[in-house]
Amino acid sequence: MCAKEFDNKTHIGFLCGSIGREVKDAINRGASDNKMDLCTTKNGWLIGYFVRQKEPIFQKDLEKIFHFPKSTLADMIQTLERDGLIAKVPVDGDGRKKQIVVTDKGMEFNHLIENQILEVEEYVTKDISEEEIATVIRVLEKMQQNAREYKSYVELKKED
Repeated sequence: MCAKEFDNKTHIGFLCGSIGREVKDAINRGASDNKMDLCTTKNGWLIGYFVRQKEPIFQKDLEKIFHFPKSTLADMIQTLERDGLIAKVPVDGDGRKKQIVVTDKGMEFNHLIENQILEVEEYVTKDISEEEIATVIRVLEKMQQNAREYKSYVELKKED
C-alpha cells in the first residue's frame, strides 16, 4: 500500500479510539461538574460490574473478564478501595482470600456515574435511528471479535 492510498483511507482503529476518548472525556467532564470525579470512567465501569454481580467477586477473576493487565487491575482496585468505593473483606476466615464489596459510597457513585453515562450516550446518539445504532453495535462487536482472533493468529504465527 502506498502512502497516498494510506492517507486517503479512514482508519477504523483511529476513529474508534478517537470516539472512545471523546465519549470518555464527555463523561468525565460531566462527572467533574457534578462533583463526582472520584475516579476514572474505567473505574466507574468496574464498579457498575461489581454492583450487578450476584456471586462473590475476587480480584483474580476480573483479569479474564476485563482483559486488563494484572498490574492495571491491581491499581484500579487499590484506587477504588482508597477512595472508599469498595472494600475487600476476608472470606471464610482465610485472610488471603478477599471478596470485593461495594460500599454505600460506591453505590451512590455508581448511581451518579451511570446517569452521567446514559446522558452522554443519549446526547451522542441523537438524530441516529435505533436501527443505525443496532447496526453500529453489531459491526463493532464483529470487529472486536476479529481483533481478538487476529491477536491469537499473530501469537500462533510467532510460535511457528
